[in-house]
Amino acid sequence: MLEVKNLTKYYGDLLAVDDVSFRIEEGKFATLLGPSGCGKSTTLHAIAGLIDASSGSVHLRGKDVSDVPPYERNIGLVFQHSALFPHMTVEENLRYGLKMQGFDGDHEAQIEKYLEMVQMLDHADHKPDELSGGQQRRISFARALVYEPDILLLDEPLTGLDRVLREDMRNEIRAIQQEVDVTTLHVTHDQSEALSMSDDVIVMSEGKKEQAGAPAELYDEPATEFVAEFLGQSTKFQGQLAETSSPVVQTESTEIHVGDDTDSSQVDPDDVSVYVRPEEIDVHQAARTNGNINVFTGSISHIEYLGHRAELEVDLDDGTTVTAFSRTSQELAVGDDVTVQFDPDEVIVL
Repeated sequence: MLEVKNLTKYYGDLLAVDDVSFRIEEGKFATLLGPSGCGKSTTLHAIAGLIDASSGSVHLRGKDVSDVPPYERNIGLVFQHSALFPHMTVEENLRYGLKMQGFDGDHEAQIEKYLEMVQMLDHADHKPDELSGGQQRRISFARALVYEPDILLLDEPLTGLDRVLREDMRNEIRAIQQEVDVTTLHVTHDQSEALSMSDDVIVMSEGKKEQAGAPAELYDEPATEFVAEFLGQSTKFQGQLAETSSPVVQTESTEIHVGDDTDSSQVDPDDVSVYVRPEEIDVHQAARTNGNINVFTGSISHIEYLGHRAELEVDLDDGTTVTAFSRTSQELAVGDDVTVQFDPDEVIVL
């Protein structure tokens, strides 16, 4: 288990991490997610002991390790680049890790176990420059896990890999993490990585924790506008909460009906932002609309074909641009006049 309490880090007058706290339960996979410069890597490096925090504390399995040197924290680290010793073979790289951490078990059996786990047993006598980028990343994971650390820290480990390899590697990483059952903290700016790999996600912005929770919770119920806009695509409407029998947000030119369970006490009624995810928006011909709630007309201004779906941009009559997903088999073209519609219960109100 990892617990970070009120972690703060200054670099001179620059506040890089601002009073950040979170907890990761034993065996869980958590991700620090945010844009470049938000403080996520600084937080991870403080947990590893690579930098000293200005204040706050880091606890591993109930023990305060804030003043413990990195080599005594029993942490496995994987960085953006493989950081393998180029003059050593794959086997020697793993053996060095076991030696430095003072691992008491059978070194040969441990090396074989983890090389097999990352599907690299046949490459034990190869040197890093004889391996592909993906193979080097696998060895980095094996070296970080071979001495059985209390926690695994991953600092954007898939950077630089092509899209297909990144997707393959993130599935492999998650499978290995679950097999080993090691508590893991992953740092990335990639929303799809965070949502697909994690049990929990901690979203950061400008050195602060914006929101933490399960991926589905953050995506469906963002607590702030930053989280709503950073986690996935959406269409935003701005307006005021109207006093009617059912919740309605009045924009400059239209009305957005929202779910009956909307808690208006949590928003400023004079400045309301509403978001609709693209998968919740139906795009069709006017004759196929279902009722007249949240129904708007416009024309398609852009279509991006993505294989499994098409991404549409529809310019509404009031000037708003809506982003929606469509089946690629649906016969729509740029310039088509269409109707968009979405369910009030799928509207996010902030």
